[in-house]
Amino acid sequence: MTTLVVASSQHGSTREIAERIAKVLRVNKGVTTVVEHPKDAPKWLATVEAVVVALPIYRDALDKTAKAFLDTHRAELADKSLFILASGAAPSINPRLQAIIESYGPRDTAYLRGALTEEKLGFLDKLSIKLVKGQYGDFRNWEAIEAWGKSLSDRGAH
Repeated sequence: MTTLVVASSQHGSTREIAERIAKVLRVNKGVTTVVEHPKDAPKWLATVEAVVVALPIYRDALDKTAKAFLDTHRAELADKSLFILASGAAPSINPRLQAIIESYGPRDTAYLRGALTEEKLGFLDKLSIKLVKGQYGDFRNWEAIEAWGKSLSDRGAH
């Protein structure tokens, strides 16, 4: 059995989180994994039993590409063990966004902080961060990321 890890990421942080989860499943739990961008992921849906979707939160909104994947393939995902991981720079997830994520019927969700690196951002992103008095940094807690990844095999990611 294979677990599909769908990773959307504009600047690479969420993709790195998704790759770490796939590695943890593969190395620690013996799960066959494949990591794909949302546009390439549909070709795997017929052959997997579990799907982990890692999506970033930008400007208090879910990543459009990952959300489109979830919306377009809602019926197919209903027959899978679905897990959704949201990643953002804020200390916690907005309850409105959590409700949207829960509406897809995942077995589990997680909000794990990502990285916000000034060098990878364009002018408008930097301006937005300055206006909301945001902070740059790598907020990823790799121990928490790996612990969540390990827990997935006990709940259907195999």
